[in-house]
Amino acid sequence: MNKYIKGCLVVTGTVFILLAIIIGWFFWSSNSRKKQAEIDGIAFSKECDSIKFITEQPEIQFAKFKKNEISILKFQIIREGKFIHDTIIKNGFNKKTSSSEYQSINIPYKAFLKTDTIVVTTQNKLHYYISGYHHYAYLHYGMTGYVGSHDCRFSDNPTINNEVLLSPILFRENGWINPEISKHIKKISVSDSAGYYGFAKKSNIKIEDAERILKEKRKNQVFRSTTINGIEVGPKDSYYVFGEETESGTLPNDLVPRNLKQYVVKINCETGEYKRYKNYPFDN
Repeated sequence: MNKYIKGCLVVTGTVFILLAIIIGWFFWSSNSRKKQAEIDGIAFSKECDSIKFITEQPEIQFAKFKKNEISILKFQIIREGKFIHDTIIKNGFNKKTSSSEYQSINIPYKAFLKTDTIVVTTQNKLHYYISGYHHYAYLHYGMTGYVGSHDCRFSDNPTINNEVLLSPILFRENGWINPEISKHIKKISVSDSAGYYGFAKKSNIKIEDAERILKEKRKNQVFRSTTINGIEVGPKDSYYVFGEETESGTLPNDLVPRNLKQYVVKINCETGEYKRYKNYPFDN
C-alpha cells in the first residue's frame, strides 16, 4: 500500500512538474515573442516607411455638400512648394461606394510621392490640403502570438487641413476659403483625446462650460443631433467647435424630420463668446 501511495505521489509530482515547465515555457515564449514584436515593429515600420511612392490611388469622401458644389473637382499636387499636375474631374464619383450622405472618389493620380500634398478644390471654391499618406508594418500573429513576419500596408488616415483624421472625409464645414490664412489654424480632433482634453484643461472655459453655454443658447428649438467637432487653435483665439441639426416644425411622432437645418457653433475657449453659423465656412 505504501509502495502504491509512493508511486502515485511520484507520478502526480512528475505531472505537476511537467505542467509547471510547460506553463513556464508558454509564458516565457509569449513574453519573448511580445518583446520581439516590439523590436520588429520599430524596424519593420522604418522599412515600410521607406516606400517613397503612393500607388494605391486613395479614396476620399465628401460630406454635407450640395450636388452642384462638387460636380466639378480640381485636383493638384504640391511638390517642393510648387503646384503641378492640374486635373479636372466632372461627376467622377464611385457609384459602388457612394451614398446619399457620402460621395466617394479616388485621387486621380496613379502614383505620387508620400511627401506630396494633394489639393482638392470644389466648385464652390473650398480648398482641402491632404497629406500624410504612408505605409506601416502589419505584424502577423498566430495562435501562439507573433510569428515573426509582416507585410507593409497603406495607412488611409491622412491629415486634412491641419487635422489628423481617422478616415479621409472632406466635410463641407472644414473647407478652407483662404488657405493662406487658414493654414495657420490648427485643428485638434476629439479622436486625439490627449490633445483635446489637455488643451481644454488649460483653457479658461472648460468642456463642461462650453456644453452648458451650448444648451443655454438653444432656446426652444428642436434638435436632432449635436456633434463635437474638436478645437480650432488660431494665432490669436481658440474655439470649441460643435455641429448641430435642427428640426424646426417637427412633431415628436414624426418619423421624417421636417425643415432640417445644419449649423456650426463656435465657443471661445477663453471668453465663452458664442457664435452660430448657418452657412459655415462662408459666413465665418
